[in-house]
Amino acid sequence: MAEEIVYGVEEVTTGASNDLQQVRNIARRMVAQWGYSKDRLGATSWEAPDGNQPVGTPNASPVMEKNIDAEVRLLVQKAYDNCKATLTANKDLLDELTETLIKEETVDFRDLYKMVGKKHPELAKAQMDKQVAMTS
Repeated sequence: MAEEIVYGVEEVTTGASNDLQQVRNIARRMVAQWGYSKDRLGATSWEAPDGNQPVGTPNASPVMEKNIDAEVRLLVQKAYDNCKATLTANKDLLDELTETLIKEETVDFRDLYKMVGKKHPELAKAQMDKQVAMTS
């Protein structure tokens, strides 16, 4: 999403393919293992934690698999929309981060929160305090 916003749709690279696979894998676990769609699919787990079932034990029915896939698509779309809205609303921060990464190649959490603090000081302070507490 950041590449799309910064460079345009035509310039999006294939570098995000692993990230997209991870998004799908996490969304699948959210739906099929962790009950995130219990209102529509029921409060149950449809697959084992590793995504496999013991030999001879069927996974969800073909109809339920379609429902799981639909729920996964819905979660991923919501995440995409939220990400796009957040990055678009904070385009100036995204541009600063992009420039810093091009120049420095890395950004640690302190530098990131300094950038965030310029626009959202209360959010940056809360996150920085939380991070410091976790490392203490």
